[in-house]
Amino acid sequence: MDQPLGNPRIPLAPPGPHSRCAAAVAEDPVPCEGPHDTATIVDRLGREVAGCVQHCARLLAGLDGARVHPFVPAHHALDIYSRARELPPSAWEIGR
Repeated sequence: MDQPLGNPRIPLAPPGPHSRCAAAVAEDPVPCEGPHDTATIVDRLGREVAGCVQHCARLLAGLDGARVHPFVPAHHALDIYSRARELPPSAWEIGR
């Protein structure tokens, strides 16, 4: 089965009743921030994954050509883009 968003270097956390949002990367120890479906990230192939603001920003920072879904409320989209701009790709690998 294809990895969500088609990036095998970024394995997303498996779903579960007490798990983190779908945008959380399995190796990223940072907890979710807010609801698990606050925003949706769309990769360059059009595949989508919903997540909290924190993990959407962290995912966006590491995916070339990805964007926030156009129906996400503007204040959430701006927060995600602002956070992603400050993060390196795979921020969890360097302790950020």
